[in-house]
Amino acid sequence: MNAFEVFNLPISVEIDLVNLRKAYIQEQQNAHPDHGGNILDSELINKAYTILKDRESRIKLILELNQIETNDATTLPPGFLFEMMEISEMMEDENKESFKSKIDELIQTSDAEFLEIARSFDNSEESIVKLAVWYQKNKYYNRLEKNSKGIQEF
Repeated sequence: MNAFEVFNLPISVEIDLVNLRKAYIQEQQNAHPDHGGNILDSELINKAYTILKDRESRIKLILELNQIETNDATTLPPGFLFEMMEISEMMEDENKESFKSKIDELIQTSDAEFLEIARSFDNSEESIVKLAVWYQKNKYYNRLEKNSKGIQEF
């Protein structure tokens, strides 16, 4: 499903969430069964809205629309594997505070990278590749952050 098409939006990394919410309400008013619409259309609108309002879900959709497998780490740069190994070693050390500090630093850097990618995003192959690399790295950083807080992923 292309959630962007549901709301007649161009494919974009950044979305004006206020305007998205307005479009969602308008579409739901037209499609909701209580107003003579179809329950399947209403469910589709709900799903599209849920995807687009969440940054990671929106990026995952953009990558999938461009036939980029979001569970494939082959998009990562070669040096990233070494960085992950260093972080894993740090995680095993007794100094948990330095580990948490490193994770915070990585997430801040990732957020800054995202802003640059979003600013220059033009749906070109180069932009998509940059987005795919950022997405994979960011997934790893978020997993590390959850692990540092004792949250287990399944």
